Amino acid sequence: MKKKTVYWAPWYPLQDMYNWNILFLEPKKLLNKVIEETKDLKCERAKGMLKCPAFSNLSKNTFYVENPLTTEFDVVNTPEHGKQIVYTGQHKYLCQLSYQGTTFTYGLNYIFFSEDDLEIMVTSPHFSKNVRYTQYARLAPGRYNISKWFRPVSLEMLFNDNETHFRMEEYEHLAYFHFLTDDKVELKRFDLNNNLRKISETCSDVSSWWTNVPLIKRYDRFLKTKTNKLVMSEIKKQLLE
Repeated sequence: MKKKTVYWAPWYPLQDMYNWNILFLEPKKLLNKVIEETKDLKCERAKGMLKCPAFSNLSKNTFYVENPLTTEFDVVNTPEHGKQIVYTGQHKYLCQLSYQGTTFTYGLNYIFFSEDDLEIMVTSPHFSKNVRYTQYARLAPGRYNISKWFRPVSLEMLFNDNETHFRMEEYEHLAYFHFLTDDKVELKRFDLNNNLRKISETCSDVSSWWTNVPLIKRYDRFLKTKTNKLVMSEIKKQLLE
């Protein structure tokens, strides 16, 4: 079986005082967890469903990430600053509310890259048993090519109708990262240096300096300028394994 290597790193806003690497738990393969959880199943139909290629081919290259800290907050409307997040729990993880207060970004961003032509699709963790945060908000899905663009995965949440409260438990499954290939995917960790961060921020902010341009054209420019080669060269210097 062919193998594709996917390089990944935590991505978080730079701060003078803190390095938030300690909060980023490694992505884990969904199929391994499902196999472990269902090994004692007696139902033959359920066993057959899990062995079906329609499920196993997708889940073998699907990775889940866990929430590092229990996070709980309310959205309150203040006369001075409008809608704001007020954390109510003992712990918190940084969340950024939109101006209208209907969406927020969960600050646990991961970034991925591959030398092979490969797309990633981000979805909510719909097959996990311990997911409760969806009663408050829904994760917006997304899809892009991680060999032709270099930006962090943004975990955007849409509040359910009229919801002003949110809670996510520690180790609750936060998101799925699906790598859209039949080949085996191997993850390798790297440390995001300043050069890589600048390239990723340029790609993330592209709509502010190169507006109304289709993603396919951005991919083309990324490759023509050999930005993919620059990214890979820097990643090789920063590998942790």
